Amino acid sequence: MNEPDAGADVEQLLQLSASGPQVLAELDDCVRRLRQVQEAKTALAQLPTEDVRQAIARRHQRMAGPGGES
Repeated sequence: MNEPDAGADVEQLLQLSASGPQVLAELDDCVRRLRQVQEAKTALAQLPTEDVRQAIARRHQRMAGPGGES
């Protein structure tokens, strides 16, 4: 049987441990975006229902494209 390559294992561990700051930065960005999403939902809940319905209808029309429906 072949012996496992301890050097490769150590290299992988070093590479993974070095990625910590980048992973934390990405997580921070995700949490910030999630907070923005929650703030948007709160703001939408405070708007008049008819305004939200009209905006949804306009958005649907834009997404459907010219002359077509989705």
